Amino acid sequence: MAWFNRSSRIIILTAILAMALTIGFGANLSAQVPKQSRPSSSLSGKLPNRWNFTLPKGQGLPVNRQGGATRGEECIEPVDAKVTALVPDSGVGATAAPYPTVFWYLPKASASEVEVVVRDAKEQDIYSTKYTLAKSANGTVVGSPGIMSFSLPAFANLSPLEMGQEYHWILRVICPADSADDFESSKDIVASGGIVRVRPDPTLAQRIQQATPQERVALYANAGLWYETVSGLVELRRDRPNDSELTQAWNQLLNSVGLDSTFKKL
Repeated sequence: MAWFNRSSRIIILTAILAMALTIGFGANLSAQVPKQSRPSSSLSGKLPNRWNFTLPKGQGLPVNRQGGATRGEECIEPVDAKVTALVPDSGVGATAAPYPTVFWYLPKASASEVEVVVRDAKEQDIYSTKYTLAKSANGTVVGSPGIMSFSLPAFANLSPLEMGQEYHWILRVICPADSADDFESSKDIVASGGIVRVRPDPTLAQRIQQATPQERVALYANAGLWYETVSGLVELRRDRPNDSELTQAWNQLLNSVGLDSTFKKL
């Protein structure tokens, strides 16, 4: 199964370079430091067993990290594969970044387009974009199966994520129409996740600057920063795909959010 590579990353990130969001509203949210695995010198031993968040009573957005559709599976192979938002099993992950990167898994697909919608805690759309997926000669999406991503860019007068706020990002994989008159949205495959920006320990930035890329992943995980942890580990595996320690760390991360069976061959 193909891993996230440089060419697919450039294609995905270029395709969505113009996307971003802006919103602000008041609420409180705290991220718990994940429960750590037993002490170990390996990276996998420094990653948490579980990822937990404490949300204010009544707060929370409807998320569905594994996508399905009435008829959408016809553009995914195998048919029981799932488009999956890479988020904890709670559906929500924390970040310290004002413009973070979010990730999802796309199985082997012949999908034509992807639509991304960002909503606030009131379920109001605050940003949406649609872009065409690059295809290989055999008609499958370039980079699939594999990890895809998009970054929220810091330009075009777009505000950063607000501290302590929850956002809902929705990924819609659009299957090719059977005919010119076929516009049925039931063929679309939808997955979603939550994202919140939290204020980390003020010493974290200094420690990150002094750390190696591998040490940074452990620091992010210890601080409960899901999106930075995934991003750092994806980058490491992209650069060192045959590193057994990184493979073990990736499997530990998936196990910690209940996705190990879904990605057992990735």
